[in-house]
Amino acid sequence: MSYAKKFVKSRGESAIIERIPLVNTKVSIKRSTRSSRDLAVREAYWEGLLPIENNLQSGEYITIRGDKCLVQSTNFDKESLEMAFFVTKCNCTVHHQREVETGVDEWNQVIREWRDVDPAFTDIPSFCSIVTYRMRQEDPGLLDSTKYVFQLPKRLGVEQLDRIIYNNEKLRVDSIDDVGLSGVVSVQVTSDLRP
Repeated sequence: MSYAKKFVKSRGESAIIERIPLVNTKVSIKRSTRSSRDLAVREAYWEGLLPIENNLQSGEYITIRGDKCLVQSTNFDKESLEMAFFVTKCNCTVHHQREVETGVDEWNQVIREWRDVDPAFTDIPSFCSIVTYRMRQEDPGLLDSTKYVFQLPKRLGVEQLDRIIYNNEKLRVDSIDDVGLSGVVSVQVTSDLRP
């Protein structure tokens, strides 16, 4: 057994990888950055080590110290021979809906309504960033109308024009970045005025 594994198992913090079945493990974590002036970034981004046999994947959730975190990326750490990971602490929950055709009325007009895409995932933990003027200067990829940027697991299958509900506010998905991370998408949303 490597020194890193002994350290993590004896001194690490308890964590739960949220998959079926749940996996109880130990992790060693620290803040990934202290140099950012953005308080939300300093509080949200963490990195650490956990035993490699847990096979943690990008897009999974892990609960550490009661905080639900979305796994951004994982990789094999050659020095410790364990799994290094990078997570974002979830700061909100959202609902993911899509407009579906439910039938026709007596005048042969299509009836459409908004429904949860997957009823098993009604409260989806996410990391949300409010788009500010400073963010617009630093990220040229932001659309002019973007109000929030959410990080969500790729397995949810978010598509453009879907609806995200956050704090009882309806938001329209305008852009999806699914290239940056293997299991996570970055979703830009704007106010949704559709009925």
